[in-house]
Amino acid sequence: MATIKDICKKADVSTATVSKVLNGDFSKVSEKTKQRILETARELNYRPNRLARSLVKQQSNIIGLVVPDIANPYFADLARGVEDYARNFGYKIILSNSDESREKEQEYLEVLMEYAVDGIIITGNNTSEDDLAAYHHAIPMVAIDRYLGDDVCTVGIDNVTGSYIATEYLIRNGHRKIAYIGGAILDTHLPQNRLHGYLKALRDHHLPIEPALIEGGTYQYETGVRCTSRLLDMKEPFTAMVCGNDLIAFGALHALRERGLQVPGDVSLVGYDDIYLTELIEPPLTTIRQPTYELGRTAMEYLVKLMKRQPIGDRVHNFAPQLVIRQSVKKINQIPPIE
Repeated sequence: MATIKDICKKADVSTATVSKVLNGDFSKVSEKTKQRILETARELNYRPNRLARSLVKQQSNIIGLVVPDIANPYFADLARGVEDYARNFGYKIILSNSDESREKEQEYLEVLMEYAVDGIIITGNNTSEDDLAAYHHAIPMVAIDRYLGDDVCTVGIDNVTGSYIATEYLIRNGHRKIAYIGGAILDTHLPQNRLHGYLKALRDHHLPIEPALIEGGTYQYETGVRCTSRLLDMKEPFTAMVCGNDLIAFGALHALRERGLQVPGDVSLVGYDDIYLTELIEPPLTTIRQPTYELGRTAMEYLVKLMKRQPIGDRVHNFAPQLVIRQSVKKINQIPPIE
């Protein structure tokens, strides 16, 4: 691999001049010398040592993005929002997929710190707030859809309201026995908030809360399959389901069909996220829309301000959820609104 010394020797210029040109500083360098250095670098297929450069400049221009499940289109769209905004400022992204594993998430955070990234954006709910404290005190960090303390910038959606809207839509379509499948329902903020929205809607409409109809796991397709099968095995009747995300809803749809049940004929279904696949399945899924791309972009906006030490007003930015009505909910008997 070619080095700066190789370029110096072939172009017959000093190390200082080569270093200046390769770092984009063309002051006090003639156009002829600049072109000779750049052409020599291309001929020798020179590649800069980014790690060494970052140690000298104390800036790597690299951002770490940690997501729990890159197979979920939600996180792919979120990553695109982060990357598009980052490119405006010359930053590159290292994407780390934790597979919803606390151990993998912590391993990736350690690697990102070792590579001296300039900042980290983290989403998912694997590592505890206490464990993450050491990282966000050492490096600029922004959280998406999770709370890491008042001093950490957070971008998200009002998940209590989103789940409330989903549940209330089913209630207003006459459903009284509504099951819920979420993430790790007794663990961190995101799954708790979505569960709380479901429970609040039931309470506000004077419907009983039935623990037997509440299930949780991961935010993956398999959770929808497994939890729906468990609900059906318990023989506790229900006419509708609220799911913690669209992948869970897809799994629920599969499990219901395996038992000979139809959506929405036998069971109505509402998802969460509005990934693009919700329009392609049959029936198209009624769901809660998150502005996923904007979540990623806004998180990166916050991170740029943190890295540049610019003033930040409100450290929490919550987007409003939106109900997208498609064809997965059956109207049983509409009830009048509660005043």
